[in-house]
Amino acid sequence: MDLGLARLEVVWRALGAPRPAPKVVTVAGTNGKGSAVATLRALAQAEGLRVGDTTSPHLHRFNERIVVDGTPASDEQIVEAFERIETARGATSLTYFETAILAALLILREAELDLAILEVGLGGRLDAVNIIDADVALITPVDLDHQAWLGNTREAIGREKAGIFRAGRPVVIADPIPPASVLAQGVALRCPRACLGEDFSLQVGSQGARVRVEGFGAKLDAPLTAPLPVAEPSFLGALQAFAALGYALEGRHLAAALAMAPPPGRQSWTQLGSQAFLFDVAHNPHAAAFLASRLKAPVATAVFGCFEDKDAEAMFDALAPKVRQWAFVDTDGPRGQSAQVLADRLRDRLGARGSTFQCLGALGPEALTWLKAAGGARIAVLGSFTVVAAAQRLLGLDPR
Repeated sequence: MDLGLARLEVVWRALGAPRPAPKVVTVAGTNGKGSAVATLRALAQAEGLRVGDTTSPHLHRFNERIVVDGTPASDEQIVEAFERIETARGATSLTYFETAILAALLILREAELDLAILEVGLGGRLDAVNIIDADVALITPVDLDHQAWLGNTREAIGREKAGIFRAGRPVVIADPIPPASVLAQGVALRCPRACLGEDFSLQVGSQGARVRVEGFGAKLDAPLTAPLPVAEPSFLGALQAFAALGYALEGRHLAAALAMAPPPGRQSWTQLGSQAFLFDVAHNPHAAAFLASRLKAPVATAVFGCFEDKDAEAMFDALAPKVRQWAFVDTDGPRGQSAQVLADRLRDRLGARGSTFQCLGALGPEALTWLKAAGGARIAVLGSFTVVAAAQRLLGLDPR
């Protein structure tokens, strides 16, 4: 990893400094960014806008990172973009993520969009998407993750996230308790802002729940007619960001967002025979705690794997009350760790709770046999994107 925008800007300008659309929203935060992007996409489509977005990481195919009107970019579009980048960069080195973002900017620009939604991959200030000056910045909940690059406190991490703010341009803060560093950056840049709980909220009363959005001139006060498809801060923040772009937010937009499918791998259940599988890419303590809060009943087995730099102990503590037994699996790559190493890290906690566990190793046929026999009726697959993707392939749920 090589954080910074200097090298990227050289190549971006060599490509003609592509701006992906006339209007751009950039989304940063620790958790819920993908959910906010999906909600914004649904709102834009309800308005009849041509909308594109770039997200990361992908679950099954690289193409998922670049989407136009809900359809992932084709292999041909991606290859052509890569070829143009290779020609333009000359002797300038680029990281994998920088190349991916430049490809996204090229493909989205050529799609002649009305609106582009850019999801930050890591942090914000030095992330590749920050090469673009967004019209609206949206911050989802901020918590501890990627501390080696972003800092060891919410304040330090929030400061990095708020690096996407631009002077005088609207910011939407969808964190119920935002770090002071985020608020201070907005004040320093004189950014008009709307905050969760103040300008937009979900209000629950004796007559049911209502969605209220009033920031940036919005006038939405409507009953919640269906369960939220994604986490509340991301959903409400997207509604407010849509209004901050200057669109008249109406009940039809809310209805479209409520009807959308959540992003793949986010609290999605699939029934396979007598077993129900929950897939969730909860890969930090904040996400694990949120998932635990949404589980109305315990799961028989949690299939869990995470990278070695993740706080597996805090994730276990958050989920343990909702899990009867654990099945640890390997994660691949330079940051990966084996199922056995993960079990060793958690051994004292497992013993203290009397939890049973199994080291499945790689997710292959033997793991599937064990899950079918001993996994129970409700099985959660969680942790790294790579774990969720491998499990879905093993179960024949890979969309390819």
